[in-house]
Amino acid sequence: MQSERTSVQLVEVGREENGRKLVSFLEARLGTLPTGLFMRLVRTGQVRIDGRRCKPFDRVLTGQTVRVPPVTVQRKEKSLRDLPGLRGVFENDEMLVIDKLAGLPVHGGTGWTDSVHDRLKACFAGQAFVPIPVHRLDRDTSGLLLCAKTHDFLRAMHASWPTLTKGYLCWVEGAWAAAGWRTVVSELAKAQTGSGEQVVSGQGKRAVSHVHPVLVTAGKSLLLVVLGTGRTHQIRVHLADCGHAIVGDPRYGQGGGLLLHAAALSWPGHSFFVLPPWQDEFRIDPGHAQDIKNILAAAPAKEGTI
Repeated sequence: MQSERTSVQLVEVGREENGRKLVSFLEARLGTLPTGLFMRLVRTGQVRIDGRRCKPFDRVLTGQTVRVPPVTVQRKEKSLRDLPGLRGVFENDEMLVIDKLAGLPVHGGTGWTDSVHDRLKACFAGQAFVPIPVHRLDRDTSGLLLCAKTHDFLRAMHASWPTLTKGYLCWVEGAWAAAGWRTVVSELAKAQTGSGEQVVSGQGKRAVSHVHPVLVTAGKSLLLVVLGTGRTHQIRVHLADCGHAIVGDPRYGQGGGLLLHAAALSWPGHSFFVLPPWQDEFRIDPGHAQDIKNILAAAPAKEGTI
């Protein structure tokens, strides 16, 4: 068994959870724990709504702030099973984390007969529950993909997804000028262009990306990008708008193979990090991993500006 200590969270109630019972709200953040533990946390005043004591079956309202206390939980560790066609990173009874290959879609669609979901079905054939990807990555983006092994975990992660830290590595064209964190903010929306459907800036939903250089050369730069929001093609459009299209981007750059990798994914009690498999001039030496983690530790994880 693996013992994990979560951290204190101050969570603002969103519209989608207006009227949810407090116990259910807590379970979405802390996972499936003994009901008695949830009750005790509330009754001893460790859980607060807008700074006030509350009752287990009170209903939370939009705009309220809920204090979610730290707890120690026991997670059963599992050895990674053989996953033909997939790169396993971590597995326990609730989740499976894989390192997705570039070029492999998360879900199948028109013209695609192979996907992460199809390979999961093959790996877990005959089991009552086939792991379900919790989120999406673009087909050409490699990196960490979280999959749920239970419906409870799937619901809990969907409820808390905006609070997670998601970090990406990418090589871009040109020398990135800013030395520290730079925040890129714009409105993004899908639109029909002469090259087909693309995401364009200047209209649509607010999008926020926090960008920090890792390595800068005369012709190319390695960047770490932390999402403040999660819009379609957000990183690709934001960097192209800054004059630094991602190397190999077929839609917003010169094409040739997108160098965008989901390197980091973390939430209270869990942290995952994998370097991309890029080679030759784009290879990232493993010695840089700790430097990247140190930069990431100071990065914002939610919508906003630095």
